[in-house]
Amino acid sequence: MVRLSQVKRVMAVTMVIASALVVPAQPAAAAKVDPIRALKAQFVAGTGVKLKTVQQVRVKGGKGSVTQEMGTIQFGPKGATASDLNEKTRYDKGYFADADKDERDVRKSFEAPGRVISLPKATYVQGPRAGQGLPEGKYWVRKRPLPPVPGGIIINVFEPNTVETLIAKAESVRGGVVKGSTTSAKMAALSPVFRKRFGAGGKSGSGQISTIKYTFSLNSEGLITRLSVKMRMPVGGGKVVDYTSDTRLYNWGAKVSVVPPRAEAVIDEKDLKSGGR
Repeated sequence: MVRLSQVKRVMAVTMVIASALVVPAQPAAAAKVDPIRALKAQFVAGTGVKLKTVQQVRVKGGKGSVTQEMGTIQFGPKGATASDLNEKTRYDKGYFADADKDERDVRKSFEAPGRVISLPKATYVQGPRAGQGLPEGKYWVRKRPLPPVPGGIIINVFEPNTVETLIAKAESVRGGVVKGSTTSAKMAALSPVFRKRFGAGGKSGSGQISTIKYTFSLNSEGLITRLSVKMRMPVGGGKVVDYTSDTRLYNWGAKVSVVPPRAEAVIDEKDLKSGGR
């Protein structure tokens, strides 16, 4: 007769053997995302991305301004082709203290809300950028084409070559966060939009080079969802201007269609200069 203790020993051995034969399922290795391929895949006509950029510009130890830009970027097969951005600038208290009342009133008008529509053949501005005293019924000024990105973004994340180079030369790439540093001279050589804004050599008016620190945050698809940039620009006389920019990007792949303002509400910049007011 088989004893109960013997049965228990057999069952225990059987369970140990069975557990050894069962190999736990291993999670599939996550495919390494390619941020450049992910970015280029977004370049489809009629689609785009929404964003919000906040830029602070201040003389070190002094006063400055904060500008917020919010809106949409429209893509084409080769990248950003158009944008529609609302913008508003706020100046630090006391920023206009050196001006008389009339001049302060004029400068304070710069804090009014504005809007910028950039298209391949023209840029349309409304608000402070349009100036004062527009003819009756005219609310927009048509100007030469400008890059279809926020002026405060500093690093254009819609240029694949720029993004690829900055990621490749980053000091840290970990957990979807890219951190690095560069200079304005290197950025001017690399980025067409940076070059257009800060000049071919990336130098300040005093002929000096700026230092730039940047941080990209990537989502699981490899798309940039946040960009933070700090640029320190020597401007001569021992003074330094600090640019701090923070951009949030969301709704990648959204349907976007940027259109110009109504023709009857637009006046050309050259007509204003020729006395068309």
